[in-house]
Amino acid sequence: MKVEESNSESRYIKGLAMKRLMIALVFSTVSILAVDVDKVVIPAKTEIFMTLQRSLNTKTASTGDRFYGEVSVPVTINDEIVIPVGTTVIGHVESLRRPGHLKGKGQIDLKFDSMIFPDGVTRDMRAIVQSTENYSTERVAKSEGTVVAGGSQGGETAEAAAKGGVTGATVGAIAGRSLKGAGVGGMVGAAGGAVLGVFKRGKDVEFRRGDSITIQLTDSVRLVKAEPPAQGEKLK
Repeated sequence: MKVEESNSESRYIKGLAMKRLMIALVFSTVSILAVDVDKVVIPAKTEIFMTLQRSLNTKTASTGDRFYGEVSVPVTINDEIVIPVGTTVIGHVESLRRPGHLKGKGQIDLKFDSMIFPDGVTRDMRAIVQSTENYSTERVAKSEGTVVAGGSQGGETAEAAAKGGVTGATVGAIAGRSLKGAGVGGMVGAAGGAVLGVFKRGKDVEFRRGDSITIQLTDSVRLVKAEPPAQGEKLK
């Protein structure tokens, strides 16, 4: 009887020791991983795929307006996730240009300032737009990553004039029953189409909530934890 109790107690002690060893290993592994991640530096030119969580357009936006999006594809370094899905990216409108009546396209320059990780950790960042779903990005006024609306107001005005000329020629020919009537109608139609084109504004840049944007880091992002100041050292 005593032998069985002794064996049972021995098994219990061994099991408890094994549990403590496993717990120690888990905490050791977590500690190592935390140190590794805390020392990660995400290099400049890293691309981050995100979706906008707020609509934005050149009709209503103003310089300085804030907006945000969420990372939709995890960013990895050495097979370790350093920016997980769901990380919030915050940016602002650096500058914009509304399209004119006769020429010009809508333009908007977006800059990205910080990331808030799912666990609440915040890191500063500097990034520009690399590409978008529906618009091209250009270098405008020494600023990279400016999003520019497609099309040309001048081209659209010419197209409107051409369409007006064809329509006017058809109507003129029917009304005048002659080539002269077609010529007069064509000139009137073309003039009308051109006038309508002048009054029509160019295209705006318009982002909707849920649109995909690829941004690119212009500076590296350090995930190193801030070291506490030494005793007696003043905070800067």
